[in-house]
Amino acid sequence: MPRYSIQNKIVLPFLVLFMAVLIVVPLITIALFDRTYNRQFSRETEGWLKVIKETGYVERPDQVQQAYGVEVMVFGASNALNFTSLDDLSDDGMVNLTTYMKLREARQKITESGDTLVSQNVVLDGIPYKVIYDSLAQGRLYCLLRPMDDIAVARRRLTWLMSGIAVVVISLVALTSNLVGRNLSNPIKNLVQFTRQVAAGKLDGQCNVKSDDEIGDLTTAFNQMTRDLRDSRNELIRAERLATAGRMAASFAHEIRNPLSSMRMLTQMLIQRKDVPPSKREQSMGYILEEIGRIDVIVKGFMDFARPTALELASHDLNDALEEVLNLMEANLNHHQITLVKKFDSELSPIRVDRDKLKQGFMNIMLNAIEAMAEGGTVEVETSRHEDRVQVDVLDTGFGIPAEDVEQLFEPFFTTKVQGSGLGLPNTKRIMEQHGGGVTIKSAEGEGTRVSFWLPLKPN
Repeated sequence: MPRYSIQNKIVLPFLVLFMAVLIVVPLITIALFDRTYNRQFSRETEGWLKVIKETGYVERPDQVQQAYGVEVMVFGASNALNFTSLDDLSDDGMVNLTTYMKLREARQKITESGDTLVSQNVVLDGIPYKVIYDSLAQGRLYCLLRPMDDIAVARRRLTWLMSGIAVVVISLVALTSNLVGRNLSNPIKNLVQFTRQVAAGKLDGQCNVKSDDEIGDLTTAFNQMTRDLRDSRNELIRAERLATAGRMAASFAHEIRNPLSSMRMLTQMLIQRKDVPPSKREQSMGYILEEIGRIDVIVKGFMDFARPTALELASHDLNDALEEVLNLMEANLNHHQITLVKKFDSELSPIRVDRDKLKQGFMNIMLNAIEAMAEGGTVEVETSRHEDRVQVDVLDTGFGIPAEDVEQLFEPFFTTKVQGSGLGLPNTKRIMEQHGGGVTIKSAEGEGTRVSFWLPLKPN
């Protein structure tokens, strides 16, 4: 179904209606003019013929022509021309005079009506005439021809006048309808355009109110709704930020509480017990340094997550970047008796990525896979291309992750490991999303885990 604008819906019906009216009305007017004038013309001409008969001028056609400005023709019983005042008829007019004068129709009407006077319209040599037929003795037919030039001129004038009026009225209606439609549709177009901006998340602007009517009221109400929506969004963002800050603070406090507790106990023991052997004292100091290092790792991870740095994009080979990480982790894999299976797509083209951040995210995933296979296993790394992106799949044969924990793996500080900070996967997810990609995890207890992340071929 074709789609019409409000302006067209307003303009077109008015134009169609007025065009129909302005076409029908002139036609009816002209038809009524013809009918009325024709009747009057016929009655007047018949009156002339009656006067001519009463005054005995039927046999004096020359005087009739001079007195009334008409032409006279007399036909015999066989429709042969006995007399005519038209002496300048063309050859065609003379040869087909019986047909052009409609003599057979006239005689038939006189016979059927019983009236001696019958009128018809004829055209001779392009000139229209009103003809009054009168039956004479011996079957002769007297024809009084009155030129109708004045009627034709009046009709043409009326036609041109009505056509001119129609054109002027249609133009005025079109102009008025267009102005009315534009005044109605322009504010609506502006409001529709503004709604699209709001739908795209741009809530800071306001739609201009250009009319003091229902559309203006609608625009004002929509502006108020936009302001309320913006305020609600800002409140929601503030509330979400406070909630996130609270969760992160609680998780951060929880993570550093254990190292601090251990350090406090060891420090108190060293202060209170003066007889601690040097080897024991040195061992305790080593433990304290380890806990300090653990706190440093937690703080560094927190800072990386809280304040992500801008990407340094450059064209790199994805397989080469992953290979560098796997080479660094080769000793770790061998130590845990883990078999590495690589299925790299050799036809992958270089992509624009931040190489260091990509390696950091991939290393987080590999470390999780290694820690999930404490008793050995197999980890498979596969690269592939899918239309407008490249994908990396890391599949391990570890103990898997409970279903209720999978959804929380990307929450900051959430971890199922004793020594984990809970920031590895959230950081990995943030890195992938910074590149315009993403990461997913599928896992089942006792069946292993598949971590998939993808990057666009053409980053935004």
